[in-house]
Amino acid sequence: MEAALVLFLVALLVAATTPALVAALSRGRVAAAARELAQEMARLRSEAIVSRRNAAMRLTWSQGRYVYAFFADGDGDGVRAEDIASGRDVLLGSPRDLTSRYEGVDFGLLDVPIPQVPPNPGTLPPASDPVRFGRSDIITFTPHGTSSSGTLYVSDGTSAVAAVVLFGGTGRIRIWRFDRQRWIWTR
Repeated sequence: MEAALVLFLVALLVAATTPALVAALSRGRVAAAARELAQEMARLRSEAIVSRRNAAMRLTWSQGRYVYAFFADGDGDGVRAEDIASGRDVLLGSPRDLTSRYEGVDFGLLDVPIPQVPPNPGTLPPASDPVRFGRSDIITFTPHGTSSSGTLYVSDGTSAVAAVVLFGGTGRIRIWRFDRQRWIWTR
């Protein structure tokens, strides 16, 4: 009888804490994916400065998810889609995706509208483009330390989202996390 009571209490405790644990793990995976993207951007910026040629991260939509790859300018006119297709701009490493590295995480937003990252006004609808670097989805870093400006949104789709913001004039990178309970972005 006592053993049954102990098992019941343990099962009750596990049932009560499991959702919080799952949410915490998901927030951790989203945060880790955002940090990795920020680190890759910082690495590309450094590579562009050291090599004295443009470097870029290109995001493409493939088979229902975003895939990203890194390129170096091969002909001195910047990293461009046409040069990538022709092979003039050199692929640095193999293409990657977030879903194979972080379970349940991909480029995306939450399932409800949320405010834009400060200081931008307005809201981000759930179906919005999570890659906000212009139409080409190429993030370029120059030998002068400058870059494209924009934001990448990384999410589990339901409870956690982070924004990796790149300021072009300085190449500065900031990560913002959306606190769904307080309904604000924090750094």
